Order: sequence, then C-alpha cells, then structure tokens
Amino acid sequence: LTFRKGPWEGKIGYYHICSHIGDEYLATHQGATRTNYVRDAIVLGLALRPHPDLRIYGEAGYAVWTDGGAEPWEFQFGAEYSPAEPSGILGAPFLAVNGHLREEIDFSGCFTAQAGLQWRGDTGNLLRLGAHYFNGLSEQYQFLDTFEDQIGVGLWYDY
Repeated sequence: LTFRKGPWEGKIGYYHICSHIGDEYLATHQGATRTNYVRDAIVLGLALRPHPDLRIYGEAGYAVWTDGGAEPWEFQFGAEYSPAEPSGILGAPFLAVNGHLREEIDFSGCFTAQAGLQWRGDTGNLLRLGAHYFNGLSEQYQFLDTFEDQIGVGLWYDY
C-alpha cells in the first residue's frame, strides 16, 4: 500500500523471498551446498520530494519469519532525479542511487547506481535507456556472502 500527501510519500508492504540453488546447479557443482534462504518481511518506507523531479527515500524491513541464514532487519535508502514533466523527443537525463543493508551480513550490503536518458509521455508512461552499476554482496540470496561487481546497460519501461 502506498500513499502520497504533498511532497511526502509512504508505503507499508509485505514480501516473501525464497532462494535456493536448483537441482541442475547442484548436479554440476559438486562442492555446492543447498541453502533454503527465506524471508517473510513487513516493510515501512518514507520518501520526500523536495522538488517534483527529486525523490529522497528510506525504508526499513523486519522479517517475521526467516530461515537459511536470513536475519530480521534490512534497510534501504537512496535518491533519484527523474524529470516529472513530458520530455519530448530529445528525452531528459535521469540518475538514481540506492543502498541496501542487511543484518545477515553484519549490515553490509550493496550500492546500486543507474543513469541515462528517459522519455516521459503525456500520460506519465516512462521509457529509460541507461547504464546500471552494482557493487556489494550478492542479492541472489543463495550466495549472500559473495561479493559482486556488475555493470550493464538497461532498457526500462514504466507504465
């Protein structure tokens, strides 16, 4: 559930994650062990838009059920710049950064950044083309203590 009043936004939600290595991976990687990572969590978030194009946010999640090395607390925070008005044919720049800290890895975690061009239509639909960078401990929870560095190109469509 989400809400917005003036420059303030909020959310309350629930999610379930269950992550484990598939049978095919175990058959081809003899040293691999299966972990049944499970999180059933409640999330509370708050965001502020000091300007229509800028959003700053934070959220806390608490897992009411865990297994396989998962622990209850997690935190996310970040900021994004995304022009709210229609952009026209030339597009407009966008930039987003996010941090994600998790208790099961001693509140270490990961950093994600995305930047590129966006095209926003009159109805609010959004097409983005840009670069994606990830640095930190894996969000493929089967490998939760594995460090990863990722860089890529993405095409995203929000409707």
